[in-house]
Amino acid sequence: MMMTREETQGILMSIQAAYPNYRAPDKTIAVNTWYKMLSEYTYNQVSAGLKAYILSDTSGFAPSIGQIIDKIHSMSGQEEFSEMEAWALVSKAIRNSGYNSQEEFEKLPPLVQKAVGYPSQLRTWALDEDYNEGVVSSNFIKCYRTIAQREKEMQKIPEEIRKAIGMSNRNPYSVQIEGKRVESIGDRANKNQGRIAAVQSIGEVVPMPKGYKERLQRILTGGPEEILLP
Repeated sequence: MMMTREETQGILMSIQAAYPNYRAPDKTIAVNTWYKMLSEYTYNQVSAGLKAYILSDTSGFAPSIGQIIDKIHSMSGQEEFSEMEAWALVSKAIRNSGYNSQEEFEKLPPLVQKAVGYPSQLRTWALDEDYNEGVVSSNFIKCYRTIAQREKEMQKIPEEIRKAIGMSNRNPYSVQIEGKRVESIGDRANKNQGRIAAVQSIGEVVPMPKGYKERLQRILTGGPEEILLP
């Protein structure tokens, strides 16, 4: 049950008791403002947040609404991974994403999923011959840091405002990796065209059976057959 207006008054009285110098210019406006801004929290949550603030405060200044909300969320107990822990999960997922990217993606925590973007990104990394873990991990960590901070800030905003903002699940890094994916596909296409030209050139110089030529072309262009039978 959300905090009532009467309970909000009690919170402000507690603040005044702990900080005698605190005086709201207009008590009615103060109560209305705190009540509205903290409408998504219960009295127990706000009371606990205030208690945590008072016990850890060394400034001597009364808390703002935002500081109380910070304390509430810091005590929420929501699981949050460090940047290196998050990358360790992604690195493990990549190793098994050649054929199981969807399953590996679903195992990742929601915040890590947002930083990765899509299951297909795990597969792209897993199958990329030029995969550079140092570069990928650095980009991922930067993205994860940004998203984690954004999520913290968004959780402090009332739900109706979040809806009005229209937060999208698509994040800046997903846009970035989508661009990289398209670029990578383009690079592969260029490489394949070069390989195909090489096959055609070989065929012109050294005659070979049609079946062998087709299999050689599939090998050079990344096809499913990787072994040329004698």
